[in-house]
Amino acid sequence: MQSIDYELSLPEHICAKDLRKFIISEIFKKGEIIRWSIYDFLIIENKKILKINALVIN
Repeated sequence: MQSIDYELSLPEHICAKDLRKFIISEIFKKGEIIRWSIYDFLIIENKKILKINALVIN
């Protein structure tokens, strides 16, 4: 198991209903997902950034 911290830049036109699918697809690249959570949200220079912590099995 491995704990991973991510900073994901959100695409400009992502819908709220597609957000979960987007996050999971990015985390899944590192391994099988045990759990994940959003712990911060930032807007920097018109970019939306999610900070995510995930526990994965690789």
